[in-house]
Amino acid sequence: MKDQGQATAAKQAGIGMTGILVSVTLHALLVAAVFWGWQSAEPPKRQVSPKYVQAKLVQLKPKSQKKPAAKPKPKIIDLTKKKREQQRKKAEQEKKRKLAKQKAERDKKAREKKAREKKAKEKAAREKAAKEKAAREKAAKEKAAKQKAARERELQRQLDAEMEAERKAMELQQQAEEDEQYSQSYSAIIAQKVENYWSRPGSARKGMQCVLRISLVPTGRVVNVTVVKSSGNAAFDRSAENAVRRAEEFPELKQLPLAVFERNFRQFTLTFNPKDLRL
Repeated sequence: MKDQGQATAAKQAGIGMTGILVSVTLHALLVAAVFWGWQSAEPPKRQVSPKYVQAKLVQLKPKSQKKPAAKPKPKIIDLTKKKREQQRKKAEQEKKRKLAKQKAERDKKAREKKAREKKAKEKAAREKAAKEKAAREKAAKEKAAKQKAARERELQRQLDAEMEAERKAMELQQQAEEDEQYSQSYSAIIAQKVENYWSRPGSARKGMQCVLRISLVPTGRVVNVTVVKSSGNAAFDRSAENAVRRAEEFPELKQLPLAVFERNFRQFTLTFNPKDLRL
């Protein structure tokens, strides 16, 4: 630093001297120019005292010198730090690469999962639609089968009902015929026996008749008798009732089936019209 200061001072001193020499040279040239002009001019009419130029030493200020640019200090490179930085950057890049790869794999898996779920949903929807269709077809078939079976059952029921009605009609007809036969035959027996026990009243006349209701039990015994249609002659009606009570029992009825007895002789109606009535 000291040598540098000395060099700067010497340089400034040199600059000062140069300035002085320049100033002196300029003044000398000026004097010479004046003198040369004076010699070449016409001689003056009067003597003019010469003018003297006084030289003055002017010290020129040295121009500001730019400070020399400082030499760049040598850059010290820390290889270890640089290597660590490179490793850090490399690790970051590797980490970014892994993260990007992981993200790409996740996205791929997500897309694949979404595609599988979509396929599964579509498959489930198709299977559901197929099941629903099959169920509807099955239900329709079952309904049709049930309706057909119901129609067949109804038809069979109607046929059975008609056959049963025909059977019952035949049975009723047969039963009516049998009952009519029983009624006629046993009614004749009862009427004959009542007539045998009848005592004619004095007021009886030809053509008189009354209707009697006789209550019987399966053994044929009489439990009650009433006149349901009078002959118009009280004595004739009473004589008819008394004849039934004297008959008391009709054992022939024991031979009848119980159902025939219940239908025809539990409450038996007898039209009493004696054959031996005279005027």
